[in-house]
Amino acid sequence: MKTIDLHVHLPGTVRSGTLADLAAANGVELPLPAAELYPRINSDPTDQEQGRGPWFPLLRVYELISASLRTRGDFARTVYEAMEDGYRDSGTVYSELAFSPSVHLAAGVDYREMAAGISEGIEAARRDLGVDARALAAVNREDTPEVAVAMVEEVIAHPCDAVVGIGLDFDERKGLPGKFAEAFQLAGRHGLKRTAHAGEHVPTAATIPTCLDDLGCERIDHGYHVLKDSDVVKRCADEGIHFNAAFTTSRRALRPWRRESIQGMLDAGLKLTINSDDPALFPTTLKHELELAVDLLGEDRRREFVANGVEASFLPEAEKAALREAVARED
Repeated sequence: MKTIDLHVHLPGTVRSGTLADLAAANGVELPLPAAELYPRINSDPTDQEQGRGPWFPLLRVYELISASLRTRGDFARTVYEAMEDGYRDSGTVYSELAFSPSVHLAAGVDYREMAAGISEGIEAARRDLGVDARALAAVNREDTPEVAVAMVEEVIAHPCDAVVGIGLDFDERKGLPGKFAEAFQLAGRHGLKRTAHAGEHVPTAATIPTCLDDLGCERIDHGYHVLKDSDVVKRCADEGIHFNAAFTTSRRALRPWRRESIQGMLDAGLKLTINSDDPALFPTTLKHELELAVDLLGEDRRREFVANGVEASFLPEAEKAALREAVARED
């Protein structure tokens, strides 16, 4: 079955062997060899888990991977491999890959090199594999609002067909959405699509209306804490807001809670897509995430999630119609 992956972080797709190559080439020191580092990812481990360490928080490993992406070729390689792995493992024919330009800009990487590499990777995968992707330039919520605006200005100053929108990622607890309203409004005025992580780790539904009203987001990444406010749930259901969910998390203790939350969101009438998030790092695949959904919710929901992915995508309507037709056909 063909699948759609709308919530996947480019650094979170990087193969451990590729990280080993890139870190060595670009002078990035890893705390462990990459093949040993990946199985040690576990954010906020419990007291019991602490005794089985050492553990490395997901976002810190994400930063190491991002620091290892320096050249146009680095970006092209990782994008191509992400699309190749998604297609091979999960039948993914369209994905939207988030990257964090400010991390690379701070390391001296030119935004034009990032965008060119991403475009080259997408074009190569389109040619070789018959699959497609777009990219989202994500605001690092640990940055200042001024850094976020400057990043969006870079995206606007160097338009690229592959980069169609912006997002908001990194630690939700260190930057609530309202902090970045100016950056998102600027992006909207220049025709960029908008999404944001919200309601994932901060236990409130209040950030979701902020994303919709102040940031102009067209969909929400994760959003599980929306269930804390029935009025926000009703609004999102009435407006057909899509939530890009994923079952697997780097904090193992949260996985049962994620399942319960996704079930509750669906029971409340919300529209969900199922995604891989950081497939190389958890590790997981989109196929596995959809199998978890089927185990929990039944086989008939699989096609619903894929169809929702088409509708929630940031493609123009003509391309969305073609994708809709493609996923409707049986392989």
